[in-house]
Amino acid sequence: MKKQLILLLALTLIASLLVAETVEEKLQKFGQENAKGFIQPFVNSFGNNLNSGFYNTAKVLKPLRFQFSLNLTASTIPSSDKTFMVQNPFLNDPFNPYIETEIETATIFGKDGGEFTSNYPGFAPFAMPGGLDLKMMPFAVPQVSVGLPLGNEILVRYFPKMEINEDIGEFTFYGLGLKHSISQYIPFFPVDVAVQGVMQKMEVGDIIKIDAVAANAEISKSILIFTLYGGLGFEKTNFVAEYSFEQSVFDPNDPANPSTTTIPVKLELESDNTMKTTIGLRLSPFPFVKIYGDYNIANYNSLNAGLAIGF
Repeated sequence: MKKQLILLLALTLIASLLVAETVEEKLQKFGQENAKGFIQPFVNSFGNNLNSGFYNTAKVLKPLRFQFSLNLTASTIPSSDKTFMVQNPFLNDPFNPYIETEIETATIFGKDGGEFTSNYPGFAPFAMPGGLDLKMMPFAVPQVSVGLPLGNEILVRYFPKMEINEDIGEFTFYGLGLKHSISQYIPFFPVDVAVQGVMQKMEVGDIIKIDAVAANAEISKSILIFTLYGGLGFEKTNFVAEYSFEQSVFDPNDPANPSTTTIPVKLELESDNTMKTTIGLRLSPFPFVKIYGDYNIANYNSLNAGLAIGF
């Protein structure tokens, strides 16, 4: 039961509908250049989600105090990121049976894939894969924070290494962050101020590798059971996918029966998100229990909500 629960959480972390099998399967329909346009929105939204929910107050935990929290984040998908212009993959083929140089087709978040039409009667059109038709990208991740001496706080996000299945391989995820109080150096300062840095790493077999770093400047003010918090953040997410692309090779003497050649691809992308503004509200309705929610403004806006239990 424990293994099944961890696996369920791991798959939720990857995102409820964008599991690695789906991403890998669709990527294998593209060569390297076309794959960039198809998968870039996923890198943007996933990176945005991954770098959310690090804090719900700027106040640093006292030494040996700890807090467990579960963050739920959803990034909205702009309509402009649901389609892109895909290049005819056979332009360099001496026998290119398709008319268009490029067409509009779905990204990973779009709906219907476009089709290249043939200039040969009865020759089937070349269909690009459709997307997942999503309006937002969901994400969930647990984390533990522990207070340290000298106004410091450590944050840990972690899942043990686990095999998803034989085809994909092992899933690994961990994150580590450090938060430091700035307001401790200013006597009688009316608000809490802190800075924080976080790094995260995810691997899905030998297919997908994601590295993320974030730095935040945070501020908060507590009144009774309410805490208003916010901050400015810098973030960077790198995405690497390695897979094989099967390229069709047409024979002008027998165009209906193309041969295939396997081309290895290493796709390296960086999230478009760099800066983020966060504003949120936390409630403490019961001792040791916190409920919070915040809105994040970036290239991909997102909502984050969570429940925290601390002692």
